[in-house]
Amino acid sequence: MIRYTLRCDKDHSFESWFQSSSAYDSQVKRKLVSCPVCGSANVDKAIMAPRIVSRKGRDKAPPPA
Repeated sequence: MIRYTLRCDKDHSFESWFQSSSAYDSQVKRKLVSCPVCGSANVDKAIMAPRIVSRKGRDKAPPPA
């Protein structure tokens, strides 16, 4: 599953989950994705910052009891 932040042609922003990037492309092409605010089917992926977890944060062990 992949989550995209989407934006419609009226500048409303919303999120949606898709099975894959090709599933997103297929659904947008068939006008199956629409803005929950205004109903516009003219949507595009918004610019998103990647979610990065540093190695330092992953390797921290909880403090001893």
